Amino acid sequence: METKMLDAHIPLPLAARLDALAADLALPRDLIVAEAIAAWLDTEERRRISTLRTLAAANTIVVVEHDRVIDWADSL
Repeated sequence: METKMLDAHIPLPLAARLDALAADLALPRDLIVAEAIAAWLDTEERRRISTLRTLAAANTIVVVEHDRVIDWADSL
């Protein structure tokens, strides 16, 4: 797979946590970062799809006239 070099400035405490995890798991930092980015992107894409579906559903809501609701309530 082709790769692309990205530079990112992250807070030192986060960098320290990344270094510690990489050492504990004996994994390269770039692998951990790539997996984290992939997981974040998957989550954001699912949220976006869910939001779009919700908006589409909201546009299909049937509006009932007020008088019909009153008539229904009175019939109970």
